[in-house]
Amino acid sequence: MKSGPFFVVIFWLLFGTTLSRAEDKYSFAKGASGFLIRDYNERLLAALKDRGRTPRNLSKFDKATIENTRLVQAGLGRNASAPGRAGPPEFGAVGLAWPDDFTRCVNLIDCWEGTFAKLEGSAESEDNFPNVTFGIVGFTSHDGSLQEFLQQANAASAGAVFKLARESLAAEDAGKFIKLVTTYRPGGLKKNHEEFVQFAIRNPEASVEKQQPRPEIAKMFAAFETIGQFREIQLSATRKKSWDDELPDYREKIFGTPRSRSLQTDLFCFDMTVLTNGPGKKAWRTLAKIPWKDDRERMNQVFAVMQKSPEFKGDEEKRTDILERERCIIDGHGEVHEDDYDLRAFALAPAD
Repeated sequence: MKSGPFFVVIFWLLFGTTLSRAEDKYSFAKGASGFLIRDYNERLLAALKDRGRTPRNLSKFDKATIENTRLVQAGLGRNASAPGRAGPPEFGAVGLAWPDDFTRCVNLIDCWEGTFAKLEGSAESEDNFPNVTFGIVGFTSHDGSLQEFLQQANAASAGAVFKLARESLAAEDAGKFIKLVTTYRPGGLKKNHEEFVQFAIRNPEASVEKQQPRPEIAKMFAAFETIGQFREIQLSATRKKSWDDELPDYREKIFGTPRSRSLQTDLFCFDMTVLTNGPGKKAWRTLAKIPWKDDRERMNQVFAVMQKSPEFKGDEEKRTDILERERCIIDGHGEVHEDDYDLRAFALAPAD
């Protein structure tokens, strides 16, 4: 017997409160966007059938999403989130598991970066050396993490990555791609990286400021999303690289010894693992000596240091990008890349 939405809701009511602190209630609302919103809109329409109103853009939480959410909430009674907002009960009602803290953070950062499923050359990723980068946390050919990720993704998808390569590329290119991935070993990184750049970049002899991926290679990487469970495979690798391995380092540098931290501070540290290496060693030593009374004050101290950090001298555009994102996270709302963002709408700050 298949478990329907009803059983998903019951499961959440019994066990879902362990997903976050009891006093915090998170839900998506108008203004949110991203791959999680697309999932929710698609399931909403499937659940409501002819009663649902199709949004203009499935990746945005708009008026149609609000109306459809209210229709679903009519059957949830007192268990529903605030009217028109989509929290764990609403996700459960349409057969979706409530996304955890990490996944909700990735959803927002992908809205800012737009590179979760995009292959980039050094001209686009702003590297100052020949390179190929994939994903918002930077799986790169330069350090071998891209090749390792592709090895793991192909194994986890039962060979679907290589199968798609054979279907998408000319036989010679497919063979080259598969060879570069399967034969990669850390000890042979330099040669493998150079060959990967020569293979994947359309203009490898140009200056790094002009190096971009070959269109057919970029198209193949974008098509990886069509592989069943590929997003979960990528999220798992992303979680290990930045959330599990790098995030604790940033927490210790910024907040010191373990203490109660909000999801907001986790997002702040996670965004730093994605966009920057921090304000520099000298700034970390300075920050370590400055007293602070709460997480918000501490994040503001980091923000102030970032404004003057020599790490970004000569790249004020990147500094501006970092600062506007940090300001948005610290305040809980703000403008990033000329669009307004509210952490409450993205289920990254308590709705109540």
